[in-house]
Amino acid sequence: MYQTVKSVKKAMTILESVTGRAMENKFATLQEIAREAGIPPATARSLLRTLEECGYIGRKAHGRYQEGPKCFQLFQTGNYLRKLPALARPLLEKAVENTGETFLLTALLHGRRIELLRLGVEERAGREMSFHANADLYQMRTTRVILAWYSPEEVDFFLERNGMPTVEDWPEAGGSREGLATALHDIRYYGGCSDRLELLTATAVPILSPNDEILGALGCYSPLTRTDVVRQAGIFAILRECAEAIRAALKK
Repeated sequence: MYQTVKSVKKAMTILESVTGRAMENKFATLQEIAREAGIPPATARSLLRTLEECGYIGRKAHGRYQEGPKCFQLFQTGNYLRKLPALARPLLEKAVENTGETFLLTALLHGRRIELLRLGVEERAGREMSFHANADLYQMRTTRVILAWYSPEEVDFFLERNGMPTVEDWPEAGGSREGLATALHDIRYYGGCSDRLELLTATAVPILSPNDEILGALGCYSPLTRTDVVRQAGIFAILRECAEAIRAALKK
């Protein structure tokens, strides 16, 4: 009869502790990990170092842990990331057909921005699961929208991983936490972003769960040359209809 290896079971408990908090946009402390695994902190630290060396655990700072790159790769194939694209695709395909614009679906997972789906004139076959960690992170209106529906603790987690947005990346936030809080409040008040940039319009709305939890965002970037204020308002309405349809489908 085969016997189980206690150290492996403890390592799995540690992984569950770290990834469970990552899904809530939090870090795990050494004390929390040791308590939940039922082992001394010194033993927990040794197991954490082993998992870190294998790429499954990462350290943000002394005594604070997050998922590692290999652990993040496992999440890519999770149901959470695959459910939203399946629900959004037919809705966005119809939006593309009606407008001729490009639409995208994004999420923030463990402090990273993930582009789950892009459809339209710029669609790239086979790139529905294109991952973008920090490229123009705060300039992306879909990122701003998701942050606007985050709890203060989730915003803290995101900022700790990615830093404060610069004034260049997000002028409305002013480079301060107070300015950022005001900018996020305004986005939430208006139900999303509907901005006009130098060459483009940038429109984005949140996707909420039936329990009002933020899941992701839908966005559309269209050239100013063919998108006046009225047309952009129409795109905003289309995005909101798609988001509501996704939310309704999640209730079933």
